[in-house]
Amino acid sequence: MSKVVVFIPYCAEGAQGRELEYAVAGWRRHFKEDYVIAVAGDYHPVTDTGSDITSIRSERVPGLPGQYRQHLDYVSCLKKVRAAFPESSGFVFSADDVYAVNDFDMADILFLKQRASDIDYDPESPNEWRRDAMKTRAALLRDGYPTRDFTTHLPQWYEWEKIVALWERYDMECESYVMEDLYYNIYYRDRIPFQLDAMTDNLKCGIYEASANPVLIDAAFKTKIWINNSPNGWTKRLENALERYFFGV
Repeated sequence: MSKVVVFIPYCAEGAQGRELEYAVAGWRRHFKEDYVIAVAGDYHPVTDTGSDITSIRSERVPGLPGQYRQHLDYVSCLKKVRAAFPESSGFVFSADDVYAVNDFDMADILFLKQRASDIDYDPESPNEWRRDAMKTRAALLRDGYPTRDFTTHLPQWYEWEKIVALWERYDMECESYVMEDLYYNIYYRDRIPFQLDAMTDNLKCGIYEASANPVLIDAAFKTKIWINNSPNGWTKRLENALERYFFGV
């Protein structure tokens, strides 16, 4: 299959504003490859707006005690994406709150990037994602792999053969892990990743607090390839800036 499959998981109950629409608009305006976007999870009307996008319905998996449900959902969604595109060798995993604001291609996605040299969170944190990250770190240490933090919140490429092998090895339908940290620490254990730096790289402006510097946000539309946000970083100012950029409003 010649088209790049771009997988975006979508859960309507967790959505903020028009995030998914901005994310899709960014791929359409700036991705310089032949692609198809697969939005898997809940339905969203944006998937009816062109031949370059499709909706793959996937009900949320039942919650399991001690497991982070969202990570189990990813595996469930991806099994359906794989079935929908059986000739693809892999896929790009992106998110509905990652917005391309300058041109890019597969070269910008493929090179290895890390957020930090170690996965380092409070294992007793009330935040389920952070607990899962530390569970992932423990599994990597147990099996003799590095523990670099690859949760960059940027588009990442995965090969089906490799990710399916990880699902089976770590029982990822029932045991939740941070997929990118397993994948890149295991399959790229001897590689030296590029260290992201918000002040010097051209890749990412991450907005994770409502108090984020508005000057940096405005500059990112000219100096970064991607802008992304966490739920805490979603503000009216950011929403207005994205609305103007993508839809001229």
